[in-house]
Amino acid sequence: MRARWTAAVLTILAAGCQTPGAPSHPGVIAVPSDVRPQLPPEIGRQVTIANVLRTTGRAGSETVDPWDPLADPLAQDTVFKADYIVDAAARADGKRTFNRVQDAVSQAVKDGGPASGKRAYILVKPGTYRELVYVPASPRPITLYGEGKNAADTVITAGLDAAVAPGDYARQFGAQFANVDPSIQEMHALVRERSGNISTSGTMTVWVRNHGFQARNLTFENSYNKATGNAREECGERACGNNAPDAQINKVHHQAVALTVEGADKAQFENVRLIGFQDTLYLKSAETRVTARSFFHRSYIEGDVDFIFGDTTAYFYRSEVRSLGDRTMSYVGAPNTNWKTKYGFVFDTVRFTNDGSPNALAGKFHLARQWFHNSRCSPYAPVDVPGYQCVLGAESVYRKPKGTITPTVLETVGKMMVVNSTIGRHIDRSNPWSEWNRAGTLSHRPAQFTSDDFWHNLRKAGIDPVRDLGYDRPPAPQDIYLAEFNNADE
Repeated sequence: MRARWTAAVLTILAAGCQTPGAPSHPGVIAVPSDVRPQLPPEIGRQVTIANVLRTTGRAGSETVDPWDPLADPLAQDTVFKADYIVDAAARADGKRTFNRVQDAVSQAVKDGGPASGKRAYILVKPGTYRELVYVPASPRPITLYGEGKNAADTVITAGLDAAVAPGDYARQFGAQFANVDPSIQEMHALVRERSGNISTSGTMTVWVRNHGFQARNLTFENSYNKATGNAREECGERACGNNAPDAQINKVHHQAVALTVEGADKAQFENVRLIGFQDTLYLKSAETRVTARSFFHRSYIEGDVDFIFGDTTAYFYRSEVRSLGDRTMSYVGAPNTNWKTKYGFVFDTVRFTNDGSPNALAGKFHLARQWFHNSRCSPYAPVDVPGYQCVLGAESVYRKPKGTITPTVLETVGKMMVVNSTIGRHIDRSNPWSEWNRAGTLSHRPAQFTSDDFWHNLRKAGIDPVRDLGYDRPPAPQDIYLAEFNNADE
C-alpha cells in the first residue's frame, strides 16, 4: 500500500536528472504524512544509468564524462583471455601463475609500467582464498574475475574488524606484503602504522584504488562474526540501557568491511557477492568533495548496520540487497554525500530482501540514515549536559561540555534514491529514512530530505549558511537528498 499524502507539495528541480541537452523543468515532490517522499514521474524516469554516471570530479564543478558500463564486455559475459591465473592448487611460477590473488595483482602492476594503459585480466580459479587483496592506483586497469556464473564458487575472505590492533594485523597478514609492488606495500603501511586500532577503514578484505577496476563472478567476504552471528554487537550501535548523551564515546566498535573502493573512478562490479555484517561496502572519495563512480550489476550485498556507506556516486542495478536481522535495528545505506555532489547512492530495479529473522519481520528496519561523518558533537538538538555547546570551528572536537564542528562535517548531507525496486516487509513502511542517532546524543542529526531541510537546520542551530559558510544562496528549486520512485512494497 502506498503512503498517504498531505497537502504539502515541495517544488524541486532534479538538476542532475536532466537528459543532456534538454531544458530544465522544475518538478514537484509530494511529501506524505509518513515521510516517504516520491519523485514525480517526469523526474523519476530520468534517474538512469546514463544521467547518474555522466559526471565525475569535484562537487559543484563536475566534469562531463559519459559512461555506459552495460556496454562494457564485463557486463556482456565476454570470455576473457587471462594474462595471469590464480590457482591455490597449481604450481606457482611467479610470472603468470600464482597461489595468491595479491601476488597476481602485484605482478600485473609491475608489468604494466608507468606508461601502460593496457588492461590486465586476472583469472581466479574456484576456491577459497584467505588473504587480503589491495589494488593500488596504477596506469594499468585491472579486471579480476572468476570462472562460470556462480560467484559463490570463488571466495576472497578475511576477518578483520575495527578493534584489531595494528600489531595483530601485521602479524596475521604482514608476510603476504613482503615482496609485493611498493605501491601495495604503501597501502599496507597505512594500516600497519596506525595508532590505537586499525579502525573501520583498515578492515577491508579487498581494497581498490585502481581507476577502471573491474570484478566479475567473485565473492568478497569479511568473515568477522559470520560463524557465530552478530547478535553480540547489539550494544555496539545502541545505548542498551545507557541513555547518556555520550554513551558511545570511547566505546569499542567492530565494523568489518568486505570491500572498499577508494577514489577509483569507473569501478565496475558484475555478479559479485559482498558478505559481511556492519559496513560491508565502503565507497570512499580519495579527496574531500571529490567523487568517483561505481556500478554494481546483478550482484548481491548483505549486512546489518550501515552496510553500504560512503560519499561517492554509486549505481546499483538489477541486484539484491539483503538485511540481516541478528540485531534489532538495521540500516541499509549510510551515505555521507557532499551537499554539492549531484548524486549519492542510486538503487534501480533492486530487491531489498531480508533473512526472515524475527527482528527483520518486525518491520522496523530502515533504507538509510545519513552518516554524520566525523561529528564529535551535534548542534541540532538540546543535549542534557550543563553548559553544552556545539558551534562552528576549525576542527571537530568535543571536550565536555563544549565542542566544535567543521564545515566539511556539516556538508556531508547524504543522498540516496530508490527507484523501480521492490522493498521487503522488513523496512519500516512509515519511516524508511532514519535520523542519525537519537536526539539528545552527541552525534544526532535529523533526516534531511532536501537542501531546504539542510539550510533550515543550519539556521535553527545558529549557523548562517551565507555568513558563516560562505554559500551564495540555497539551491532553487531545492535539491533532493532522499526519495523513492515507482517502488513496490512486498
